[in-house]
Amino acid sequence: LLKPLPAHGLVCQQDSTAMTPLASGRGTLRSWGRPAAIAAVSTAAVAGAAVALCSWRSGDGRGAAARRFLGEAQAQASCSAWQSHGKSIDCGSANLCGVLTVETGQGSGYYHHATPAVHGLWPETGSYGTSKCVPPQNSASPTTVYSCYKDESGGESHQLDFETHEWTKHGICSGVKDATDFFDQICSLSEGPLKVMTAARAAGLDLVDTADQLQRSGYCVFSTMNQFQVSLSACAGLDGKWKLADVNDFSHVCGGSGPSPVPAPTPTPTPSTGKCVKSQHGPPCTSDQDCAGLENCVRCAHSGFCTDVPASWLRG
Repeated sequence: LLKPLPAHGLVCQQDSTAMTPLASGRGTLRSWGRPAAIAAVSTAAVAGAAVALCSWRSGDGRGAAARRFLGEAQAQASCSAWQSHGKSIDCGSANLCGVLTVETGQGSGYYHHATPAVHGLWPETGSYGTSKCVPPQNSASPTTVYSCYKDESGGESHQLDFETHEWTKHGICSGVKDATDFFDQICSLSEGPLKVMTAARAAGLDLVDTADQLQRSGYCVFSTMNQFQVSLSACAGLDGKWKLADVNDFSHVCGGSGPSPVPAPTPTPTPSTGKCVKSQHGPPCTSDQDCAGLENCVRCAHSGFCTDVPASWLRG
C-alpha cells in the first residue's frame, strides 16, 4: 500500500511491520538536496528523518524505531542546541554571518500560505551580530521575481516590492556580486530546508518540532521567530558565497585569512529636509527618533537608514 503525503510528495510504503520512505516528489531521497557547508551529513540523516515522518504520519505505533532513526540523524548532524543560542550571533573568524529565515506558512497575513517558503538571508550586523557589512559590487535593485519567491501570496508586484525591501535592508551588506547573486543563493540555500519543513508540516509537527526536525536533517537552527518562522545559521567568506553551518563551525566553514573586505560606503549626511522614497534608502539613522518629522519616513530600518515602510507591513 502506498500512502502519498500530497503536501510534499513524500511517498511511504506500508508492509506488515513498518512505514518506510520510498521517494520524495523529485525522485529518490537523494534529491533532498543539502548545501555544501553540511556535505558531511550523510544521506542516512535525511533518510532517518523521512522514516520518522512516515512513522508519525501513519500512526503505526513504531515510535521507538522512529526515535532511533532520529537519534542517529541528530548525532550525525552535529548541530548545537538552538534553544541555548543568545540573541546575537558571533561570526568567529568568518567575515560574514547571519541567518536564512524560512516560514512554515502557518502564521497570519502574508505569513499564511499553503506550503513553507523562504523569507530571506540576513547578515547580522550591529547589535544583531558580529558580521561585517560588505557592500555588493552592483547595488541595483532586483527587477524580477526569483523562483523561490514566486509561490507566495500577494501577487508579483508585492513580491517584487518585498524583494526590493530584502535587498536594500539585507542584501546591501551581504558581500554578493549583485541582486541576482543574492537571490539565487537564497533559493539554492533554502531548497533543502523547505523540503524538510514541508514534510514536517504534512506530518502535523508544530514549530518547535519542525525546528528539531531541521536539526536532525543537518540544517542547523539559530532560533525560532514570531509568525511561525525558523532562522537557520549561515556564514560567508571573502568570496561572498553563503553556506548553512552551525554557529560553532563558522570559523572552520567560512573563516580564513585574506584581504579585508571593502568597507561599506559612508552615507552622505542628509539635511533636515531629507525624505524617504519608495525602494530607496532614506536618510541615515540610528533610532526611530532620527526619522521623526522627515517626509514619508516612518521608522529607522535595520539597515541604518530611514524607510517609508511600516514595521507592521514587513516580515523582516
